[in-house]
Amino acid sequence: MAVSVEISSDRGQIWQVPAHSFSGDVGRGIRPGKGKHIVWDAGADVPGTHGVNFRPRVIAEIGQGGEVFEHELSVALPGGLAMDFVWIESGVFAMGAAPGESGRTSDEGPIHQMEINTGFYLGKYEITQQQWMAVMGTRPWRGEVYVLNSALCPAAMISWLDVQEFIGRLNDAAGDSLYRLPSEAEWEYACRAGTKTRWSCGNVADQLTEYAWLYENAWPQDSAYAHEVGTRLSNPWGLYDIHGNVWEWCNDWFEFYPGSTQAEPGGRLSMGRRTMRGGGFGNEARHLRSADRGASDPELRSYDLGARLVRMR
Repeated sequence: MAVSVEISSDRGQIWQVPAHSFSGDVGRGIRPGKGKHIVWDAGADVPGTHGVNFRPRVIAEIGQGGEVFEHELSVALPGGLAMDFVWIESGVFAMGAAPGESGRTSDEGPIHQMEINTGFYLGKYEITQQQWMAVMGTRPWRGEVYVLNSALCPAAMISWLDVQEFIGRLNDAAGDSLYRLPSEAEWEYACRAGTKTRWSCGNVADQLTEYAWLYENAWPQDSAYAHEVGTRLSNPWGLYDIHGNVWEWCNDWFEFYPGSTQAEPGGRLSMGRRTMRGGGFGNEARHLRSADRGASDPELRSYDLGARLVRMR
């Protein structure tokens, strides 16, 4: 297959950086598999340029009449904005936490093998305030003490029901049922990104501040609010703020893990409280673990609660 790379200098809004100096697993004749890497010689293409808003996206094209597969997908929103997604391939993983995991609660077990039988796109970032405004025309977080009013901060104070309306508008615009919230299984699978550690970055809590906004690096520094998305490091599959910043709604109603070993797309739909994952900027590290679970009434709106979306294709 043919692999190419595009570079954005504004966190994925526009992909027009003149980037050509790539080496590694790029170009034609690249075979699928793990352990691939691509190196960009930025100094050769944009000498003297510095910034923290550069983002890459990799495109893999299957030849001989095959479909084009994009590892990352950028979808247009009203107002000239975009929403970026990362492709999550189907697979099997161990869901939940072992009894000996520090911070574990009883609803995280037992560990069970789960099959994600359909690949999907997952939001690279949490839904931002400017994206919410573009689609909904509202600012439900306005005036909240613990919310920074900023275009690239996560949309907060949005209930599960509010997110369903947001999704409905996107699906209406697309003319198809492309968007939804991730199931708990899909969320944890994508969060873990092939890891089995407490967090996708490892087992050392002190390292988490490089990847997440949480109590330790938000509240003591007088920055008790969710921060702009993408300002911490991503997990191994390129998802930002999957730990911390704001809790993220999932599609499922909350229940203790069933005996089933297969996760249906969209999650469990029996009645109860809706699940949420990832922890927020006001939580300690244990609540940001990949296996940690939260739940609340679908009407809840909170300063530390947002969402990221699934797009099916």
